[in-house]
Amino acid sequence: MLRLTYVYRNLTRNTRRSVMTSAAVALPIVIFVLSTAVIDGITRFLDNSARQLRLAITQKTSIVNPLPEGHRRKIESLDPTGTRILAVCGLRWIGGQRENDPMPLSTLGVDHDTFVEAFPEHRLDREEIDAWQRDKQALMVGRNTATQLGWKVGQRVTIMPSVPPYTPIEFHIISTMEKAEDVVTLWFRRDYFEEILKGEGKEYPEGLVSFYFVKCGSKADMDHFRQEIDRMFAGTLDETKTSDEKTFMNEFITQQFDLPRNLTILSAMTVFVAVIAAMNAMSMNVRDRISEIATLKALGFSGLFALALILAESLLICGLGGLAGSLGPYIAFTYTPLRKINIPVIQTFEIPFAMCIKSVLVALGIGLLAGAWPSWLALRMKVVAALRNLE
Repeated sequence: MLRLTYVYRNLTRNTRRSVMTSAAVALPIVIFVLSTAVIDGITRFLDNSARQLRLAITQKTSIVNPLPEGHRRKIESLDPTGTRILAVCGLRWIGGQRENDPMPLSTLGVDHDTFVEAFPEHRLDREEIDAWQRDKQALMVGRNTATQLGWKVGQRVTIMPSVPPYTPIEFHIISTMEKAEDVVTLWFRRDYFEEILKGEGKEYPEGLVSFYFVKCGSKADMDHFRQEIDRMFAGTLDETKTSDEKTFMNEFITQQFDLPRNLTILSAMTVFVAVIAAMNAMSMNVRDRISEIATLKALGFSGLFALALILAESLLICGLGGLAGSLGPYIAFTYTPLRKINIPVIQTFEIPFAMCIKSVLVALGIGLLAGAWPSWLALRMKVVAALRNLE
């Protein structure tokens, strides 16, 4: 108890320095927690993509080059029985935003007749499916996006597309996809967009899709048709590049500034900065107390006592910083309106409590490293030499 009191008195001796050192650890831990949460979210998203048994087909030269919609029938012809290729769905991205609202929307036109089977994870009920098949202007909105924009089922909305001909498109919201895993994306019928293009004249080409998704019956079927599809279109003007959905999404995310890798580097750098800052603070702390440590050892306290004392102070300061740095984001993204924030790809931003524990352990590791050298110097300190140098 006496030793704990002594540690407490030392920490409060220079309160400003202790608080600043804890803050120097807390802020990097905040960045560490947020970066790790994003990386974990991307990993969950990719693992979910792998479970869907889907192939993604793009134009071989670039994803921005469209494919003809006629490819769908040729792909379906590879499995006349329909037992290995369950559905082929063409998608066309139009992005978009509301009028006088800069918020970007992720809007995709899809083949309405195969969409439900190709994307069963949306878990649409019979009423929603019937409305989707019946209404050419149907729009299904991810529930977080719907909440953010104040949209409700039955409402008519207008979206300004990000692609030519930039004609405002009116939709009829039929679902906010309450059971879907995707809470952000907007889905509409591609045949409706084709009608709009026809009305704009020949200046805008029709019958194109951005990419295809092919729902397969098994992992073996995916491996088989991944090669068969590319072989079918080899040597044509519209050669394809076929990959499983996880690989496709991973490449897409990597093209966005290689986010997982850069966040990992950022996390490592911030932890390193925290170690340097804490180590500098602890070294200054010990330097200011050389006479005190020498006196303790002269009174009979061992070198191990001095080592344990400094390590305890370092662990406590960094541990408190880690606790603040991890609990802050956890509370903000779990119990405040920030929990509904939408992030592209990973959909929802989650910080599990286990990550807080992990972050505190990282902070304790920082404290151990920061206190290692000063405590070693205290252990090896010669009383006579230390007191003589102070004269």
